[in-house]
Amino acid sequence: MTAKEDQMTAEERLVATINLEPVDRVVCAPMIDQYAGQFAGITNKEFMWDWKKCMDSLDKVKEAYPVWDSNPFIMCERYAPLMKKVGLMRTAMPGVELPDNASFQMHEVEITTREDYDLLIKEGLLAYVGKFNQVAHGTNPEEQLAAIMEKGKLLLDENQRTQRRGQSSTWGILGGSAPDVLSMSRSLEKFFKDVIQIPDKVYEAMLVVTDGMIELLSAQADQTGIRRAFIGDSRSSAQWISLKKFEKLFMPVMKRLVNGLEQKGIIPILHLDSDWTKNLPYLLELPAKKFVVQLDGSTDIFKAKEILDGHCAIMGDMPAALLTVGSPSAVDAYAKKLFEVVGKGGGFIYSSGCCVPMNAKHENMKAFFDAVEKYGRYN
Repeated sequence: MTAKEDQMTAEERLVATINLEPVDRVVCAPMIDQYAGQFAGITNKEFMWDWKKCMDSLDKVKEAYPVWDSNPFIMCERYAPLMKKVGLMRTAMPGVELPDNASFQMHEVEITTREDYDLLIKEGLLAYVGKFNQVAHGTNPEEQLAAIMEKGKLLLDENQRTQRRGQSSTWGILGGSAPDVLSMSRSLEKFFKDVIQIPDKVYEAMLVVTDGMIELLSAQADQTGIRRAFIGDSRSSAQWISLKKFEKLFMPVMKRLVNGLEQKGIIPILHLDSDWTKNLPYLLELPAKKFVVQLDGSTDIFKAKEILDGHCAIMGDMPAALLTVGSPSAVDAYAKKLFEVVGKGGGFIYSSGCCVPMNAKHENMKAFFDAVEKYGRYN
């Protein structure tokens, strides 16, 4: 039924939404990863460690819910054999440190030291990340390079699979803000201590991370042909730091990143976990229609619509709690409000608040998808 009623392709719909242009219906782009394995009836160990089973389970979700027209998840960044070799956090995985059907865990620990800011500033982002991987995962440069090459192959495969399903890739590449990169490698506690005690050094390091990220994402966009990038930025909101510090240290870095990506023809989807409500007016300083704000339920998405309406698209924000312990009727009611308020006039990408929980109720996910047909059509 959906395919007959749709007047646009998934890619056309997503591009028009980002450009704040009219569309036939709201883009449906929940972030689905570990839930797919549960939906397909496999253990999370199988989902995280077996690439084919992982991809097949995503196919099954799409088959069940054809209205899912945009796929934001890039699973190669979560693929256990590679996360154990490269990646900006230590992890515990099902079937290894955890039971076979447990969710994987990311562990907040200090890996790089304050002295490593000098390594970053002198030798660049890749040298810093290489040092992190060596300490965190015990991998030498050759092993890291092999893992990165394998990840590149899987990234291409994943985007191709997404397109074969008839979906758009919400983003084709993944990156992070400088505060996220540094806090995930230093740990949240140590990073914010650095921000207070050595702000000039941290700012200099953030500029290096930002410029390195722009170049890295540009090269990856050339490889994938998809010029939309996930930018994780969950650790620089007013939930963590004063607006005065944000304005002085973090906002200039955010502007440098978004403007730099714009020059490369790349649209960043700013994945703003945590509470950004007080920071929302600052986002008006970013170039209009050249970025997307993705919210996780902590930020007031209705306030975001009020402030950012006509400036950028907004993505979000079905709360994890509703999908896990709520009822289908509660999911439906919140979805209706999202479509009627945030979706009014366009510029809305309907999604989960961050990832769909692994233990989301299947009947709640059905209500999530069904809401698109009930409330999400403009024609």
